[in-house]
Amino acid sequence: MLLFCLCMVFLAGCGEAKVPDVVDKPTVAIGREGEITVWQIGDFDKSYYNVAELANMAAEEVKEYNAAKGSETVVVEKAENLEDGSGRVVVAYRFDGWESCTDFCEDGIFFGTVKEAALNGFDTAAAGNLKSVKDGTPYSGGSLQEEDRKLIVTDMKANIYCPGKVIYISEGAAMNQDGSISCAETDGLVYILLQ
Repeated sequence: MLLFCLCMVFLAGCGEAKVPDVVDKPTVAIGREGEITVWQIGDFDKSYYNVAELANMAAEEVKEYNAAKGSETVVVEKAENLEDGSGRVVVAYRFDGWESCTDFCEDGIFFGTVKEAALNGFDTAAAGNLKSVKDGTPYSGGSLQEEDRKLIVTDMKANIYCPGKVIYISEGAAMNQDGSISCAETDGLVYILLQ
């Protein structure tokens, strides 16, 4: 039993940030297999707004998108009022991967290896702009193209929950106390290098 508890503690400390139970800010969570959940937050403070209609509209938009793609790549997980009395609403979408997320959303995201990022047209020479999340020192690992690590590239203005330990991020991005990466105050693409 003690060995089991120690294993659970060890596995819990593997560096993956946990999404809070209540999401009240634009948020993106990337799973280990590349699946992505996006929580969009919007004002919904007019008396004539109806959450059920919003949910139906989101579901219809997803249905049309999936029909055009020929497979179910996007699912609406929920559409509901935030319980904080702010008059805001959250709509959560789950995507099968970064390609469908980028295609469906206004902003884009990539998740894969550094080499795959380069093959998909992302500027992996941006290593000069990366800084350590530990102490803020610039990236010093040589050419980023030689890294065989996972990389996230996004222009989404959100908190990004990553599927592993983050070691370097772009200038302007910041690590939150819960381990997520804040991209809300950045312009252009944010690069997040995982261990």
